[in-house]
Amino acid sequence: MFALRSLLRSALLACLFAGSTMASAQQRPGMVSFARLALPDDVPAHLTTAMAQDAQGLLWIGTQGGLVRYDGYGYQVFRARAGDPQALGGSYIRALHAARDGRLWVGTISSGLSVFDPRTERFTQYRHDPRRPDSLANDRVDGVAELADGSLWLATDGGLSVLDPGSGKFRHYLPGQQLRAVLQDREGRLWVAGQAGLQRWLGEGRFSAPIGPAHATRLFQDSQGRIWIASAREGAARYDPASGQLHPVPNLGHYWVYSIAEPVPGEIWLGTFGQGIDVVDGASLAVLERLRHDSTGVASIGNDRIGALLVDRSGIVWAGTWGGGVARHDPASRAFLKLRHSPANPHGPSHPAIVRALEASDGKLWLGTNGNGVDVLDAEGKLVSGFRPDAKRPDALADGAITCLAQGPDGSLWVATLDGTLHRQRPGQAGFQRLGTAHGLPGGPIRAMLFGADGALWAGAQQGLARIGADGAIRAWRHDPADPASLSGREVESLAFTPDGTLWVGTNHGVNAFDPRSGRAQRIYRDPARFDSLPDNWVPDLMVDRDGRLWLATQAGVAILRSFDGKTAHFDVLSSRLKLPAQPPESLLQDAQGQVWLGSRVRIDPLTWRWRSFDRADGNEFRTLYYASRARMRHGDLLFGSPEGLLRVRPQLLRRWEYQPAVTATALSIDGVEQPGAGVLAARTLLPGQRDLRLEFAAPDFSAPELQHYRYRLDGYDAGWVNVDARQRVAAYTHLPPGDYQLRVQASNRAGQWSPQEWRLQLQVQPAFYQTLWFRSALWLLGALAVFGLFRLRLHQLRRRGAQLERLVSERTAALEATSRRLEQASLTDPLTGLHNRRYLEQTIQADFDLAARRHRSVPPEPHADLVLFMLDLDHFKRVNDEYGHAAGDAVLQQSAAVLRQCMRSSDHIVRWGGEEFLLLARFIERADAPALAEKIRCAIAAHEFTIPGGQVLRKTVSIGFAAFPGMPGRPSALTPQALQRLADAALYAAKHTWRDAWVGVQARSGEAGLSRFLADPASAVAAGDVSLLVPPQRGRVVNWH
Repeated sequence: MFALRSLLRSALLACLFAGSTMASAQQRPGMVSFARLALPDDVPAHLTTAMAQDAQGLLWIGTQGGLVRYDGYGYQVFRARAGDPQALGGSYIRALHAARDGRLWVGTISSGLSVFDPRTERFTQYRHDPRRPDSLANDRVDGVAELADGSLWLATDGGLSVLDPGSGKFRHYLPGQQLRAVLQDREGRLWVAGQAGLQRWLGEGRFSAPIGPAHATRLFQDSQGRIWIASAREGAARYDPASGQLHPVPNLGHYWVYSIAEPVPGEIWLGTFGQGIDVVDGASLAVLERLRHDSTGVASIGNDRIGALLVDRSGIVWAGTWGGGVARHDPASRAFLKLRHSPANPHGPSHPAIVRALEASDGKLWLGTNGNGVDVLDAEGKLVSGFRPDAKRPDALADGAITCLAQGPDGSLWVATLDGTLHRQRPGQAGFQRLGTAHGLPGGPIRAMLFGADGALWAGAQQGLARIGADGAIRAWRHDPADPASLSGREVESLAFTPDGTLWVGTNHGVNAFDPRSGRAQRIYRDPARFDSLPDNWVPDLMVDRDGRLWLATQAGVAILRSFDGKTAHFDVLSSRLKLPAQPPESLLQDAQGQVWLGSRVRIDPLTWRWRSFDRADGNEFRTLYYASRARMRHGDLLFGSPEGLLRVRPQLLRRWEYQPAVTATALSIDGVEQPGAGVLAARTLLPGQRDLRLEFAAPDFSAPELQHYRYRLDGYDAGWVNVDARQRVAAYTHLPPGDYQLRVQASNRAGQWSPQEWRLQLQVQPAFYQTLWFRSALWLLGALAVFGLFRLRLHQLRRRGAQLERLVSERTAALEATSRRLEQASLTDPLTGLHNRRYLEQTIQADFDLAARRHRSVPPEPHADLVLFMLDLDHFKRVNDEYGHAAGDAVLQQSAAVLRQCMRSSDHIVRWGGEEFLLLARFIERADAPALAEKIRCAIAAHEFTIPGGQVLRKTVSIGFAAFPGMPGRPSALTPQALQRLADAALYAAKHTWRDAWVGVQARSGEAGLSRFLADPASAVAAGDVSLLVPPQRGRVVNWH
């Protein structure tokens, strides 16, 4: 009989609820949007039955296939394993409760109760045992409540079971009743609900009589202290314990309500099993909004069968579905309302793309779509009418793509379409008057419309600018390359009036200060040479703020007009003031608080120049906006058109995200071995030999975990904080030395604010025996004794070896000195001829000069005190190399050196000067002997037979120039070795260019000045008698200097 009554009652309720879904709820379009969790295939959270948030802030999701833990970045799955008493008892979860001590209580559909201990990451199972009356009453557990004394009250299919945490035993009440929910309210009252309805615990095993809907599934207490009952047959009801009044919730979308939540005070969400979520006003019980799955949109719940609802500590509400996964909604994001087109919603926009939006004087919203004309919405955002294109009706729209909307002072509504037609709907008329190029419009789509103080409409079009007077007269202005007072660009993009009456016209090529009276424009372009010029020539939007300043949107960022003298404009570039990269804004709009919006993503305070950005986490989900698509409603809401719909921003609801997440460890491994209980671990000891530690962590800010930042440090080891982003939440240390440390981890919320709730771990690294103090002390003592013994032994050895080492050192020192001398000699010797080189002469010649000078200064002058420097050059030596090869040339040079050694004394210096040139320094001879020595050298070279490789014999001659030091006999002077070499070289030059196979000597006759004149002009000095030349008698006196 009871079953029949239940069946009839259910059928009646189904009909009533089916009818109630037709009743319209108060609409809040775009108020609630969801973001769905991306679930991997191996995570069974697609079908959700329960949810809870534990003491560490982690989200637990109960499913039909196991238990899932989510930290904002990844998932960990716990499943039942047959025969394992420390695993989850059953995979079909019915209830979750996060206890105050950190444990998680899990009720299953047929496997009793499992308790997860985060310290061990193991489960304890409780099951019904018919042989034990103190066991669980039934293995189906649908509700768990924790009382202040720590006892657990469980709603089971066999009544109410109470677990004593001390003894682990159960006591039972209401045996045989199918209970689904248990709740202790904030006043301490205990409530249970199930098939019979709602009952209150009266103490001593007594309960009140059942009230409310039968087949209750959930209990919930709202912020006002009222109890809400969800039913699988009768929808939901609200019970007021103070008054004892019970109020069923009317007009729900489905009779089966599965879950309840209160995201914001006074707003109750009822999750149904088939019709999504009904949002109910907690006071009036009116349905405010119906949240349904939308197969065409990503911002809805996964499907309409709601398995669980949960509001976490940050205020985010989670909706788990049967088959559609888990989605979240952040009530803090409701400042951004998204109005999207959906075929499933006939009351929403008729087209996905909203190009322009306008609040008409009657409060209705006109939405210009990109293909279906104009939608007209009521104040609640519900589509009530529209204007569509109709080629057969001249009073209909000529095109469905809208480019601009405006309403004039007389109430006329103006609609511009992509085909260039301008439509006017006068007050009281249903149709439109069409205007086009035939009426005087410049042509092309109209992109901007603005009313002047006289009520005239200014329209910026693709082909120019037009004014439509209040009398209907139309005048147009266009770009004329030949007229500098015409518009700067062909396409007009934006319009704005400044307080002085100037009409500013933004075009595709510059901006114009336009005089409406004369129709003359002052063109303003970007000047790359000026830092305060217009940043870019394309100006898609203009705005005049409440202080009369002109703002310009360009592709190179925003500019603000600082001054304009009628010809030159000076701008402040906003990116420089804000110290931000220049970004092109889609639009410019000032809200009621005076803040300026750059599109919908940046809001600026023009008094302080502080700014704030908004992204998807804040509710700003649209990726793209149309340029210059912005409007402000009378009550302050902002409207932005987008290819994705209409974005409605309510600045008065904007709040900064200040939730402070707590950091928790999600995994800890030591030497590669996972350690249980990382999240609740307070201290850890690393045994000797354990040196590597790896910690993974998270701080669940589920609103946008990818935007969080983390930092960690190991006090006692790290010098400072180590900063990481959300993708690198790992702290790893290897080969830690023994000692005491503290590992600290901090996290920011999505807004970048660091949370004070840091995670800490006291860490002790124990030393091995060889790292202990006693071992080191003993080792030090033994080492000291050993060192002393070794010292004594070594001292004896060192004394014995001392003499040997001294002898060895002496021998090696002598060898090193000999080697050094050989190396030094090698550095002063030409490797080909074995003669000295220039470096040798540079080191020795100055000493010879000084000695010669001293001998000449002695009284009387010492004999044999002169130095004679000979410069020699083998005649036609290049022919030897050219005809016989470089090996033959080397042989000639080597044999020449041998001849010179025979001609000179051992005390003289013979130097290979370079190539085929030689320098001879005859030391301390009489200068009168120089010609004879020169002739001796010449004859020796000429008489020598030079044998070259191959056996051939050559004859060579030599040209010689020489000069003596001092410049004049008996008169020491400051003549330098370099000057002496230049004199001999000049004489060599004369001998070579006059005769060859000859010698020429130079001798001063008028002191050092004569020698200087000779070096400058040899021929003139000789002719003037400053010097005399010594030449072979047979050669004559004529010398060729050129």
